[in-house]
Amino acid sequence: MNLDAVMDEVAGKLEPVPGLRVTANPADKVYPPHAVVSLPEITFDEMYGRGGDRFTLPVVLAVGKVIDRAARKKLAPYVAGTGPKSLKQALEGTDAAPQEYESCDSLRVQSISFDTYAWGAIEYLVAIFTLDIAGDGA
Repeated sequence: MNLDAVMDEVAGKLEPVPGLRVTANPADKVYPPHAVVSLPEITFDEMYGRGGDRFTLPVVLAVGKVIDRAARKKLAPYVAGTGPKSLKQALEGTDAAPQEYESCDSLRVQSISFDTYAWGAIEYLVAIFTLDIAGDGA
């Protein structure tokens, strides 16, 4: 798998989500709601003879300042399993219409965790989507 191709394709699948800004690489500023495709942890040689590699790729979604009481409500549609703003659905598709990828063989949203993250001097409430991505090791 090619790191640039995977990160760009993940960002491309998120761009149609209504109202969401997307950056295909780590960012120094965000403008919520904003999804940032971060750098992955890479596991080589998942299959014998360079047959496959695995990326654990975080996508960080900032929805608002931590002090914004409505920030939690803003998260809800993005972390839902389905719906027009669901990042899981944007990345995986649906049972009837699964997403297809050229840069990898498979992608699934493994988990979502919540935290605060500082961009510049501003603390944001974030959801961190952990993506499990498998593909060719050659």
